[in-house]
Amino acid sequence: MNKVLTTIALSLSAFIATSAMAAPHNHQDNYRYAQQTKWDQRHDHRWDNNRNDRYENHRNDHNQRVNPSREWRSGQYLPSKFSSSRYQVNYKNHRHLSKPAKYQQWYQVNGDYVLVNERNNRIIRIIG
Repeated sequence: MNKVLTTIALSLSAFIATSAMAAPHNHQDNYRYAQQTKWDQRHDHRWDNNRNDRYENHRNDHNQRVNPSREWRSGQYLPSKFSSSRYQVNYKNHRHLSKPAKYQQWYQVNGDYVLVNERNNRIIRIIG
């Protein structure tokens, strides 16, 4: 009986040892896993409810909808992301817009019209 148990124990240990040695070892996969884990640890705060402020501030910079008639005033500078030709409108196509003076341009931002001095990018008038 003792010989049978010894034989079974040796067989199992040999089987386990050979299967562990036969497994392929890819160093690149380990490196990728380690890099991914480091990235997850560094950027995990974006989805952490306790640290929601960092993710919210980052999201608001890009996706927040601006309401010029409430948030902007005459004399303020027009934010540079709205000074592109994409937001420019022709006053002739809109009856309620007055003709701009020299070096002035109308911009449409989220449904509001903003008259801007093109030389210094200051807001002259806002129609909501």
